Amino acid sequence: MGKSILKNLNKEQEKAVKIVEGPVMAVAGAGSGKTSVLTNRIAYLIKEAGISPRNILALTFTNKAATEMKDRVYKLINLPINNIWISTFHSMGANFLRSEISNLDYDKNFQIIDDQDSTNIIKNLLKKHNYDLKQFSPNITAKLVGLIKGKLKSINQIEEPIKGMLQQIYPEYNKYLKDNNLVDFEDLLILPLNILKDFSGVLKRYQEKFQYILVDEFQDTNNLQYQIIYELAKKHRNIFIVGDEDQSIYAFRGSNIYNIKKFTKDFPEYKKIILNQNYRSKDTILKAANSVIKNNENRIPKNLYSELGKGEKVIYYRANTDEEEAYYVFEQIRKLRREGINLSDIVVLYRNNSMSRRFEDIFLKYNLPHKIVGNLSFYKRKEIKDIIAYLHLLINSGDDYSFSRIYNTPKRGVGKVTFQKIQNYAEENNLKLFDCINDEDGLLTGKARDEMIEFKQMISDLKAGLEKRALLETYDLLLDRSGYREMLEKSDSTKDKTFQSERKLDNLNEFKTIILEQISDYNPNISNYDKLVTLLNDLVLHIEAEETKEDEAVSLMTIHSAKGLEFRVVFITCLEQTLFPSIRTTGDNANDIDEERRLFYVALTRAKDLVFLTNCKSRFMYGRYMDNLESQFLEEIELEYLDKRGPNHARNFIRERGKSKTSHPRFNNYNYKKDDKVIKVSDKVNHKVFGKGVVVEVKGDLVKIAFSVPHGIKTLVKDHPSFKVER
Repeated sequence: MGKSILKNLNKEQEKAVKIVEGPVMAVAGAGSGKTSVLTNRIAYLIKEAGISPRNILALTFTNKAATEMKDRVYKLINLPINNIWISTFHSMGANFLRSEISNLDYDKNFQIIDDQDSTNIIKNLLKKHNYDLKQFSPNITAKLVGLIKGKLKSINQIEEPIKGMLQQIYPEYNKYLKDNNLVDFEDLLILPLNILKDFSGVLKRYQEKFQYILVDEFQDTNNLQYQIIYELAKKHRNIFIVGDEDQSIYAFRGSNIYNIKKFTKDFPEYKKIILNQNYRSKDTILKAANSVIKNNENRIPKNLYSELGKGEKVIYYRANTDEEEAYYVFEQIRKLRREGINLSDIVVLYRNNSMSRRFEDIFLKYNLPHKIVGNLSFYKRKEIKDIIAYLHLLINSGDDYSFSRIYNTPKRGVGKVTFQKIQNYAEENNLKLFDCINDEDGLLTGKARDEMIEFKQMISDLKAGLEKRALLETYDLLLDRSGYREMLEKSDSTKDKTFQSERKLDNLNEFKTIILEQISDYNPNISNYDKLVTLLNDLVLHIEAEETKEDEAVSLMTIHSAKGLEFRVVFITCLEQTLFPSIRTTGDNANDIDEERRLFYVALTRAKDLVFLTNCKSRFMYGRYMDNLESQFLEEIELEYLDKRGPNHARNFIRERGKSKTSHPRFNNYNYKKDDKVIKVSDKVNHKVFGKGVVVEVKGDLVKIAFSVPHGIKTLVKDHPSFKVER
């Protein structure tokens, strides 16, 4: 059995898998198969070492990675893995708190809130104490609160008047959370750590439970995550970490690259294994990446290598202007497409989101399918957060936070002044807001009183019938009886508004699918109430980036967003000093430059077959022209791995194009033939790809057209031949 588990591993991977006892540090370079090592190690512990699945804890950073690990382990051992904790740190914290949070005088049915919820709570507290929201930004205050909670910053380090405000708001924020049985994302780490440190019996129980601990992407752990791991592992010391200092790029989120060095001090008996065979990239790409990253000091030395072939040199194109740079990228993508490369195998990377605009303009102009990979979460859309708040009231009508969100959505005639009266009355009489809705106290009158009493009755009725019907039936009843569905269906009649309402309704319907998918994994014998409690806590942990429904499209994203991904062809753009590395890191702080270099290294190692590096001499950005030097990282790539092209690398460019020295590339020949369409709002059109649609806006040479789901609103050049106006 052991042989079948290990048969696809190389020598170093097999060594990492088979060391069962004691601390192990696997230094896993980009594309070196760390997931295979982790999953094979779990399978080996169970099948060969005889370790009970109940005694294994495996931690990673994304739900996607955790799901992949579970699937792979299941295939390896062909046994149910329900007893293994394979999860993200925050999911582990949530699961731990469901059993142990009563030690801190919370109710086990706590609600997890996200960053936007935290900001809203802080905004209300600032208003309560009459702070000027222009001077004391709720968003910035919320970020500072998070840093203070995570012990990344002390209030005493902050200057007045912010310091005085935080001294008042910070304790009130935490008190509000506890009073309303809420926990934020920082609490999912802080509260478990507090319990482990303050309750020795609980610590002992979990140390006995988790005798074998595995941690993925260890270089990305923050101080709280490290402390939790240390507390759990310090007794049995069977801890296996997989990490790579060269891919540590999340210092701005609190990750601490020095946790790897801390590990070596706390577990001095550790065994180190270098995993440097790359299974993703051609060897020339890796040699170029190695030549850059070696300039970082204080790293564990390693040189990635590949047996996938030498591959082509890294192409470096230096344009005259940012427009020419974007045209070059567009033309290379067109050429690659003609050569049979799928658009979905191509990515355009940049240091920050503001750099994407020029590429978007060119891709839009010539209708090149593309998607911007951002961070808009399905669960952060207003309609989803509203309905989740309604569901929270079903399980806990005393949830003041959820009540505050939806008491007047849809409109029930309760304005801000009236709601403030309700809040004051509740505070003075030690009541929950839901309990203030009645006929006796005179807080509400007329339409507001009637509608709010109906609202209260609706929540009470649905809660009372929770066990009598399926959860999906309750969900549909909630949409209908709350008036939320009707509110969207009766939205403004303008086409753009109607489309937005349809999209929101589609999202609410999609939420039904999510309910079905989630509860199918739960024990069928538990009550609907318990299913709903678990569902709502699980959902907030599954915030994923919104993805386009066009699969065949070029991806545009920041390098941070690309971590963990791979593409056949990678364009790394805007490689100029002050842009990449960022102007914020071009000072004297060597640690900042090291992190930027690691970011460039990560970008290079996303590529399987081909890398294009681009920049320009003059860039129009932030409302002005900038003449930037080439990025210092370009100079660090050894010349033998570079193929320089473009008007500013004349000799290479002439060889490629066969033109004279005085000839510079122009891109005017890519213009499409215009057919001078006459087009106006409300015209019906037919698109070759997106089908039938309606024009909702005409602005200069651009038109916005609303197509049916899943395509949505598209912005197109008015004279583009891909669509026709139907008369």
